[in-house]
Amino acid sequence: MKLRVKLVERAPTERGNPLLYGLAGLAVGIVVSVLLGGLTPAGVGGTASALMTVFGEPSRWLSALPYFTAIAASAAGLALAYRAGFITIGAEGQMVAGMIVAYWLLGRVGAGLAAGLFAAALAGVLLGALVAALRLYLLVNETLASLMLNYVVVSVLNYLVGGPWSAGGFTRTAPLPPDRTLGVATAATIVLATVLLVEAAYRFTRLGVAVDSVGLSRRAAETYGVGFHKTIMAAAAIGGALAGLGGGLYLVAVQQQLTSLNTFQSLGYGYMGILAAWLAGNVIAATLASSWLLGLLYLASTSLQISRVPWSFALAVQAIIVVFVVSAVTLSRYRIVLVRESQ
Repeated sequence: MKLRVKLVERAPTERGNPLLYGLAGLAVGIVVSVLLGGLTPAGVGGTASALMTVFGEPSRWLSALPYFTAIAASAAGLALAYRAGFITIGAEGQMVAGMIVAYWLLGRVGAGLAAGLFAAALAGVLLGALVAALRLYLLVNETLASLMLNYVVVSVLNYLVGGPWSAGGFTRTAPLPPDRTLGVATAATIVLATVLLVEAAYRFTRLGVAVDSVGLSRRAAETYGVGFHKTIMAAAAIGGALAGLGGGLYLVAVQQQLTSLNTFQSLGYGYMGILAAWLAGNVIAATLASSWLLGLLYLASTSLQISRVPWSFALAVQAIIVVFVVSAVTLSRYRIVLVRESQ
C-alpha cells in the first residue's frame, strides 16, 4: 500500500475566495523571504524592515502606480488573448511601438495628447493584427512571431534614439513638452477605466462567448456559428490596443522621453504582463490586482537593495512570493487529497 498526492478540483460552490487565498500566500511568502534574509548582510531584521516598508505602509503603495500602469495595460489584453487560445508574448513590442508613435506625434509633430495616445493604441493594434494574420493565414506560431517582432521594434527604437531623434549626441530623445505629459495618477486611472471597459465587453457582449468558445474548442465554436478567424483577430487587436496604449501612457506620465533599450531585456513590463495575466488566471479584471502586486514586488526589490540585500536575493524574493501566491490561489480551486494505491 502506498500513498499518492493528488489535486482534486473543488465544485464551484465549494471553492474559496481566490483573493483571500492570494493574500494568505502573500503573507506566507513574505515570512519565508524574511527568514531567508538571515543569509544576507542585511539579516532577518533588515530584510523584514525593507519588505514592511513596501507592504506594511499603505502610503507607499501609490509608489507602485508607474509600474501598475504599464503592467496592467498589457496584462488585461494578454488575458483576453490567452482565453481565446492565442498565446502571444508580443505585448512588450506593442508597448514600445506605442511609445515610439506617441513620441513622434507629441514630441516631433506637435499633436495633442489624445491624438498621441490614440496613435499609440493603433500601433499596438497593427502589431497584434500582424501576428494574428501570420497565425491564421500562414500558420506561423504566434509565440515565436510575436517574440521576434519584439526584437525588431526595440531595434527600431534604438536606431531612432541613437540617430535621427538623438538629443545632444546621447542615445535618448529630448523630453516631451510639459503640456504634452500626464500625471501618473491620471494615467493609472485611464488604464483602470479601459481594463474595466474590456471586462464589461467580455462579460456582456458576444465577445466573451466567442473568445471562450474558440479557446475551448475551435470545431465546436464554428459549429455554432462563432467565427474562429474573426475572434482571434479581435482578441489580438484588443490586446495590442491595450499594450500600445499602456506604452503611450508610460511615456507621457513616467519616462517623458525615449531612451535606448537592451534588445533582449527591453522595458520588461510587457513580459511582466504575461506573469500578471497568469497570476490572475486570465480573468481580465483580476489582472488589476496581480499587476499591482508585481508593481509592489518591483518596489520591494529596490527597497531590499537599499538595505544591503544582494540583487540576486532580491530577485529570489520576488520569485518566492509569486510562487506562494500562485500556489495559494490554485488551492482555492483544488484540494490536496492523499490516495491509497494497492501494489
